[in-house]
Amino acid sequence: MKRSKTNYSVPAVDRMLDIIEFLSSNRKSCGITELSKALKINTNSIFRIMKRLVERGYVEVDSNSGKYQLSTKFFTIGMSLYTRFELRQCARKHLEWLSNETGETTQIHIPSGEQMLVLDTVVPQASYFLQVIPGSRVYYHSNAFGKAVLAFMDEKEIRAILPKNLPSLTKNTITDLNVLISQMANVRRTGIAFDAEEYNYGVFCIGSPVFDIDGKAVAGLGITGLTGRYHSSDSKKIINAVLEAARRVSAETGYEGDYFKKLLSK
Repeated sequence: MKRSKTNYSVPAVDRMLDIIEFLSSNRKSCGITELSKALKINTNSIFRIMKRLVERGYVEVDSNSGKYQLSTKFFTIGMSLYTRFELRQCARKHLEWLSNETGETTQIHIPSGEQMLVLDTVVPQASYFLQVIPGSRVYYHSNAFGKAVLAFMDEKEIRAILPKNLPSLTKNTITDLNVLISQMANVRRTGIAFDAEEYNYGVFCIGSPVFDIDGKAVAGLGITGLTGRYHSSDSKKIINAVLEAARRVSAETGYEGDYFKKLLSK
C-alpha cells in the first residue's frame, strides 16, 4: 500500500493502519500469509500486530479457519462519530432560525477533550458579521458555549478537564478556576452563559446548553456577534431566542425534560 512520507511516520502504526484499512475493504476474513502477501509486510510483524488488535478487541479470530476480521468495536467508534454528525444535521435548521431571529452568526459546539469543537455555524444575511470556521477548537472557560456545557458537569469533572490556572485571552477572561466554577450556578439557574469580550475584544457570545435523551448537556449553542451591534434593549428577546433554539435542538435529540419550559415561561 503506497503512502506519502512525512517527518512523523511511525512504521509500526502505519503497518497496523494498513492492516485495518485492508480488512475494512475486504468482506472475507484473512489469514496471516494472505495479509503479508497483499501488504508486503513480513509475517512476524503481521502476527504481532494482529495479536495485539485481538487483545484490544479490535479484531476477531474465526474459530474454524483461524483467520481475522474486524470486530464490532469499530462500529461502536463509528456510531459515536455519527452521533456528532446527526446532532449537526438536526441543529442546522434551528441555527438558521436563530440567525434569522437575531441577525447574528449562530454556532453549536460540542466537548472535545480539553476544548470545545465548533460543530457548525450559520451566518446572517447582513452586510457585516463575524465568521467562525467549523472544525475550530476553542477553550471552555472563555466562551459562552463551553460555559453552557461546564455548568452541567460535576465540579470534579470540571477540575479534571480544566487547568487550575486558565489561559488569559483578554483582560476580561476569567483565569481563576474557582471563580469560574462559582459562576456556573447562575448559568444553571438561567440557562444562559455569556462571553463578554472574554475570548476576543469586540466580540460577544450568548449560549445555552443542549441536552440529550439522558438529560446530559452534550453541546452549547447560541449567537456570536460584534459588540458594536449589540444593544441592551434587545437582550431579553435575544436570550429567549437562544433558549428556544436550545430547547428545539434538545427536543430533537430526545430530551423530554421541562428545563427550558420553566425558563421560557418567565
